[in-house]
Amino acid sequence: MLGGSPLNPESRILNPASGVALLAVMSAVSVMIIVALTFSNSVQIETRTAIYRKEAAQAYALAVGGVDAAIFEIAYPPPAEQRDAPRLWKEGQLVMQVPYQRGTAIVQIVNEAGKLDLNLASRSQLARLFQARGLEAVEAEQLALAIDHWRAPAGAENQDFTALEDYYRAAGYRPAHARFSSVEEALRLRGMARDFFYGTALFQPGSGIRYEYGVGQDLTIYSGAAQVNLNYASEAVLLSLPGLTANLVQSLLRERAGEPFRSLDDVTQRLGESLPDSAVAFLTTQSSQTYSILSVGVLKGSRLRRSVRAVVRATPEEGGERHRILAWYDDAD
Repeated sequence: MLGGSPLNPESRILNPASGVALLAVMSAVSVMIIVALTFSNSVQIETRTAIYRKEAAQAYALAVGGVDAAIFEIAYPPPAEQRDAPRLWKEGQLVMQVPYQRGTAIVQIVNEAGKLDLNLASRSQLARLFQARGLEAVEAEQLALAIDHWRAPAGAENQDFTALEDYYRAAGYRPAHARFSSVEEALRLRGMARDFFYGTALFQPGSGIRYEYGVGQDLTIYSGAAQVNLNYASEAVLLSLPGLTANLVQSLLRERAGEPFRSLDDVTQRLGESLPDSAVAFLTTQSSQTYSILSVGVLKGSRLRRSVRAVVRATPEEGGERHRILAWYDDAD
């Protein structure tokens, strides 16, 4: 027989051209699949990016709305005959929630009188504050000394100041030797680490992310007073004041959570004990006209958050603007 039997594989005659064609087709199909998958992945990324941007813009708008609502509550109080009407916020209240159709703004309001003034607080107060925020005693003393040196007039005689002058000269800049013009100016101090000032985010297995807030929240240049408003002061600020023990500070925090203190006499009546004489000179229930407002926009159905922080001064004069924005920070902590 001239032809091979179709039932005998060994007798088949293979065409090399058909194998090359098959490989070409398979290669083309593979390339098309890769292109299709790449395009699909690109579309998904672009879609997710568009959704993220949209949600970020919405969350930011909620945060800004929270700041606006806080300014309205602070600078435009209702007339005397309407003071008992329901409000989102009242003096001494630390947190308020502003509901919107698409989400909520969670707003923290702190009067600047509840912080230590960088230009007026004593070195010992500052050192105790830094210890309360986690620094060792020696580091806290050195950082408090750096603040004292920075704001002291040029030429002030002090052996420790001389060492600081040498440090800044070697670093390529000079200390201000004047009042702090911003809280962030403290970042130029020897010993002021950024994570200590701004705080850090720590991941803990089992409990997720825990935020440790920085000492920058406890400092101000706006209060203009050595006294601290105990309705707004943080635990660390209260611990920085002479005579206030950890137990007494905890009692103050628990009691003010229900209702702000109206006066120092009110503190004595509600706690059943007198404040230490050494602390009374540093405490007040009077607020300044300046507030720090931190607003976090929480969008419904989204884990994305945006935050805004503003420093606002209420100006009660009639016939003009009732407030002034002194500082504004997007995506603040």
